[in-house]
Amino acid sequence: MKNKTDIAEVIEPNLNFSSTKSLKTTVYLALRKTILNGKIPVGTRINESMISARFNISRTPLRGALQRLRDENLLEYVPDRGMIVKGITIRDAYEIFTIRKSLDRLATITAMYEMSEADFKELELIVYLMQQQDKVGGNLASLFEEFNEFIYEKSHLFRLRDTIANIQNYLSYFRELSVHSKDRSKGAIEDHTKIYHYMKRKDEKQVGILLDKHLDNALNSILNEMDKN
Repeated sequence: MKNKTDIAEVIEPNLNFSSTKSLKTTVYLALRKTILNGKIPVGTRINESMISARFNISRTPLRGALQRLRDENLLEYVPDRGMIVKGITIRDAYEIFTIRKSLDRLATITAMYEMSEADFKELELIVYLMQQQDKVGGNLASLFEEFNEFIYEKSHLFRLRDTIANIQNYLSYFRELSVHSKDRSKGAIEDHTKIYHYMKRKDEKQVGILLDKHLDNALNSILNEMDKN
């Protein structure tokens, strides 16, 4: 970004100073979300002075937030430049999808035994909406996310949902990358449709096979998009 004020502008919508969270955590969450959403390009220097002045934040909580992002490998310190946006790497993608495979298998298999007939009807509707949105070029990313969130909710594994929440910004970033591919979008709709049907049949083996296939395909699509960038 050539204009230093641009960084402040993209961070601002994600800052919630009315939150009960500490100032350091508030700044950390805002910067983390902005970086993971791709709003700050890789290689951009984080100008502490500009952010501090723009939002009237002292350097102590700001530096604490930046250090936390550095610990997560989203920023790196470069001598004579300061904190630089590192962004999401291919290694991050592999790590997140390894974690997600385990979590999604647990959530999906647990949910299919917990769900009522009415729940399956609701999940079927989400799949139907995917198919309809695909015909008109609609927002598939939000429906894919809704499908996943529905299953996490119906699993009643609340600590699993907390774990998913910790990587949600990564997942949203990857989901947006994945749906850029038309072929991948159609494949993902087919995967979700089959997962729904095998869940209804309580077929753990096929659910597991489909989840692994679906997530492997999603990862490959994401790696291709990352390579383009």
